[in-house]
Amino acid sequence: MSKNSSISTIQSYTRTIKQFFEIINKNSEDITIKDIERFKLHVVQVKQYDVNTLIPKYCAINSYMEFLDKPLRIKPPRKRVKNKVPFTIEEIKQLFHISLDDLRDNALLKVFYYGQLRRNEVINLNVEDIDFQRQKLRINHGKGNQYDEVNIHPDALQSIANYLRIRDVPIIGYEKALFLSREGRRISRADINSTIKKYAQKIGIQKRAYPHLFRISSITHMAEKGLNLEEIRRQSRHKRYDTLQSYVQMSDQHVKETYMKAMSLDTKPEKPMTQATSNPGNIDQSISSADIQLQLLQRLARGEISQEVYLQAISSLKSSVRSEAVYTYQ
Repeated sequence: MSKNSSISTIQSYTRTIKQFFEIINKNSEDITIKDIERFKLHVVQVKQYDVNTLIPKYCAINSYMEFLDKPLRIKPPRKRVKNKVPFTIEEIKQLFHISLDDLRDNALLKVFYYGQLRRNEVINLNVEDIDFQRQKLRINHGKGNQYDEVNIHPDALQSIANYLRIRDVPIIGYEKALFLSREGRRISRADINSTIKKYAQKIGIQKRAYPHLFRISSITHMAEKGLNLEEIRRQSRHKRYDTLQSYVQMSDQHVKETYMKAMSLDTKPEKPMTQATSNPGNIDQSISSADIQLQLLQRLARGEISQEVYLQAISSLKSSVRSEAVYTYQ
């Protein structure tokens, strides 16, 4: 195993090695090829693990045999590429709505979707990793003290703020953890899995619902809404374009609609946009005030509008929604 292996990989390998010794019931120096075969028979025929579950288990055994300096190996099977059917945008909305009665679960689902986070990254989140002012999450890779920052939508931030107001008192040692179990410990893998399956079943989702599907869905939705690969890569923190492209699972309906739009010969040329003084920054005012402010911030950061125009827009926005605070994270 590499020295740079993540905590989750180390934990997974450790569980497999423990399982291996429970099956063979021998000391490490007495392991033979027959013991390797016994383990293989157990996980394939008794446990009936699928191919993609077997691969990391075989790799764990091979890594341990290498550590023992024993010439015993299991040849891992070829990875089976599964059909990744993302949640639709409507399903995401339903999941958010059905979970509103449990503020922890609602915040959990939104962090998965809006942050494109992996399961262990969500587990490792601490309260101090939430930057409400800058609209960022600090992400722990699980590899020592390596961190990334990722943008997070105001909708998720508001749900986190709502959850923190009623968050249970953590037991000693888990004070920093953002998402807690019902017992006051850091949330577990099993708790996350069961939470996602519970809400998927409630709204009648038939496909397999699992944590990573939120990441796949979010990346797909960003692509469908016109973000380019570099923008998606930076937000999702992929290192390579080829792995990122495998996440984009556009629906046949979306491909058909964009094809029809692109190939239509009867479309009229769009009127050039004019910057009205009542709407500086050319922001679509049919969306929420929080989204408007976020768009303004993004355009300011990209240099598309000046700071003067930004301040003018914020002033105009606040005067038009005096009865509503744009951001309230108390």
